[in-house]
Amino acid sequence: MKLSHLLPSVVLSLVAWSAACSSDNGDAERATPDGPDSGRIGDDAGAADPDGGKIETDIAFPEDTVFEKRECTLTVTWTGGGDDVKLAGEFTGWADAPVPMTKAGGAHAVTLSPGANLVGGQLYAYKIIVDGDWRLDPNNRYRKLVGGEMNSGLVLPACAAGPETLSGKVAVTAGGDMKVRVRVRAATDGGAPERVKASLDSGAIPAGSAVVDPAAGAIDFSFTGLAKGKHTLSLRAFDKDEREAEPVDLPFWVEDEPFDYRDGVLYMMLIDRFANGSKANDKPVGGPVHYDADWHGGDLEGALEVMKSGYFEKLGVRTIWLSPLNTQTNKYHTGDGNQFYSAYHGYWPVKSREVEPRFGGDAALKAFVAEAHKRGLRVLLDLINNQVHDDHEYVTTHPDWFRKVCVCGTGGCGWSERPFECLFQQYLPDIDWTNAGAEKQFIDDAVGWIASFDLDGFRVDAVKHVEANSVYNMRAELSRRFEQGGARVFMVGETAVGGNESATFFGEHFSDGYAWIDAYTGPTALDGQFDFPTRHGMADGLVNGMKPLDEVETEIARAESRYRADARHVRFLNGHDNPRIASIAAGDPKLGCSWASGCRDGDLPPLAYTDGEVYVKLKRALTVLYSMPGVPYLYQGDEVAFGGGTDPDMRRNMLFGGALASLEMARADAQPPALSAAQLDLRAHVQKLGAARSASRALRRGERKTLLAESDLWVYAYQSGPKEVAVVAVNRGAAVTSRAVGAGALQLGSVTGWTSALGNGSATTSGGLTISVGAGEAAIFVAQ
Repeated sequence: MKLSHLLPSVVLSLVAWSAACSSDNGDAERATPDGPDSGRIGDDAGAADPDGGKIETDIAFPEDTVFEKRECTLTVTWTGGGDDVKLAGEFTGWADAPVPMTKAGGAHAVTLSPGANLVGGQLYAYKIIVDGDWRLDPNNRYRKLVGGEMNSGLVLPACAAGPETLSGKVAVTAGGDMKVRVRVRAATDGGAPERVKASLDSGAIPAGSAVVDPAAGAIDFSFTGLAKGKHTLSLRAFDKDEREAEPVDLPFWVEDEPFDYRDGVLYMMLIDRFANGSKANDKPVGGPVHYDADWHGGDLEGALEVMKSGYFEKLGVRTIWLSPLNTQTNKYHTGDGNQFYSAYHGYWPVKSREVEPRFGGDAALKAFVAEAHKRGLRVLLDLINNQVHDDHEYVTTHPDWFRKVCVCGTGGCGWSERPFECLFQQYLPDIDWTNAGAEKQFIDDAVGWIASFDLDGFRVDAVKHVEANSVYNMRAELSRRFEQGGARVFMVGETAVGGNESATFFGEHFSDGYAWIDAYTGPTALDGQFDFPTRHGMADGLVNGMKPLDEVETEIARAESRYRADARHVRFLNGHDNPRIASIAAGDPKLGCSWASGCRDGDLPPLAYTDGEVYVKLKRALTVLYSMPGVPYLYQGDEVAFGGGTDPDMRRNMLFGGALASLEMARADAQPPALSAAQLDLRAHVQKLGAARSASRALRRGERKTLLAESDLWVYAYQSGPKEVAVVAVNRGAAVTSRAVGAGALQLGSVTGWTSALGNGSATTSGGLTISVGAGEAAIFVAQ
């Protein structure tokens, strides 16, 4: 029952906030970039209970409150130069009646008003005509496909639809004090705003924490002594006609240092194969499905127990990527090699917002996220935007939202040839993002996942296979709902292309894989992507030791120069779709005998290798991974050198040992194997790497400097301040003793000594930099 139903609406104190309110909070302009934030293209992300079960506090405005009216116009600004600049779109008949843009300073602008051809709240396609050249507008937030061409999109505010909530930036201290000013604007017709329903972390707000400023139509919120972790102030405004503004959530973190996704490792958890905390929800298909491709019983309850043990923090993990959580089909199907597979992986959804019961359901996800946030960990959900299963609820009700054209990889239907319409399997209908109804619903569902489960963002699956408007328009809606206070919903995409791949789609040309990946990133799109070109160019060679280290350096340097500087790209050695790095390091010939071809058990790579050289290679490779620019990604099991081939062999049950052994899984007639001493030693090495990255600001955020790059010796450094320096030495050859390394690119005047973060090798500074590192070893030296 809602507290606000038990208490009368309270007119809060009218005393204005004192000068303690920061200037940022005094300015109630939204923190998001300029754009059509007031116009939504999706229905409200809610159900029968519009407040999501929150306990809300009614904050009533006094009768004499003065409210601004909502804006009805939208100004489009072009900053890309040109003399003759016009705007043309669906509302101008395109070239029939383009609208001239007026030059002011170094920009061109035009203010659009609603009319018969331009209605508030609707998405319209347009382009900017610059001296006769038709261009996309990089400053606007939406995209729209028309006639097979990608266009920018705009939405005029729906100014007559009801009130509007606008937030200033949230100011928060490490001690747990938070302040923010929130304004409410009135619709251009109808009654004035009457009240705001507010909740903090889904509960009532404390008495005295909200003060109404009637002269500004604003509410000043102030909270003190909040616990470390994530908090959310949720707001719903209503006017006297009982019209509700679009809801606004203001997530914020109380932490010692503002977080950056480069600060730690991204850890991918394939839930069904990770940890089994409740056997009550185990439900394998059985029958013709082999154990390797069936449900094994991993769930969020088990993952929660692993988290509570501190497992992730010990590895330097700051972000957890959960495999897809949607309820899956109970059916099995033939896949690669005509083998039978179940939906254990999570990519065959039949429900849009419901957590798979085998994973513990909605309650288990909420408990997992809450614990993660207490620990300062971020949680990303694998968002499936490309496909659903034949039995999905939307396929039945809206078959026009989906396509079944051809299967990816078949004749005339290559993965990069027809990426937007090809099917991963015949039973997986492709989502048609050119259909307005489908676009609205799937964006609305993404908003719903964040709102309902307090998630921090998405790993967006198969970006190459969905039209770009999906990314841009989703960001616009997430921004309006969750980012007004200055937070950012993190989105990292999967565009699996090689560095030399090029393509032209919907009028946009990607000259190579780097440009293809970069095209989906930016303030109005993804924060970053998995860096496939760099992985393809360096990972196998680094892991198996066959590529000269100076060539590995070249690949990383190329990525640094080719991508936009503000992107948070993910660097990785391998993942849940590829053979295991341990088997690559071993050069295992059994990788040539795949599960799909019928190989089983002893014909497949072993879970653990006995050759010590495998672990030497992995220690070097993982040291490079943990000291790469961007966001390092670790796939479950690589910290203990799991072997494995292709699907599903690279997805074997996770092993922990010790107090967590009770969460491990095995087939009915077997026991989970024990981790070998070499596997445990590798995990200890990875924990040292995690501690090193966590402790060194230079490793996390510093500027990378290459000091030496030879075939078997590679030395690079990061510096973020006079004494914030970390040097990484990777040695693939014989022992190196007192090797002088040119350090002119570094400022070492304040450095008095070095500490070996991994406990091996040494470094000294005496007129330069001298290092020693053992044969085949990698070392990290941190300045003192």
